[in-house]
Amino acid sequence: MSAILELKRTNQFSNWLRNFKVFLNGIEYEKIANDETIRYELEPGEYELYLKIDWCGSNRYSFTIQENETIKLECGCPIRGWKFLLQPFIMPYYIFFNLDKYLYIK
Repeated sequence: MSAILELKRTNQFSNWLRNFKVFLNGIEYEKIANDETIRYELEPGEYELYLKIDWCGSNRYSFTIQENETIKLECGCPIRGWKFLLQPFIMPYYIFFNLDKYLYIK
């Protein structure tokens, strides 16, 4: 039997037309669109998940999955709500100083 990783991307106006590349243990698996949920059937073990969009990315999320276990994670961009109105000013901060925090996994 195997385990399931479920990754849900939030519905956000920021980057809504663009897909995030999904990497699992350093290998690009597929892309996830706005408000999409993807499911991976995995063998039990240790994994590292991260996302990329252009040259920016997310935190690296490490997890161990057991047989018959389902892990549900959420991903998106932290620029939402009132922060979206300040996007022209916030975007350079992520691009120049926090490339691996432009997206998140939790």
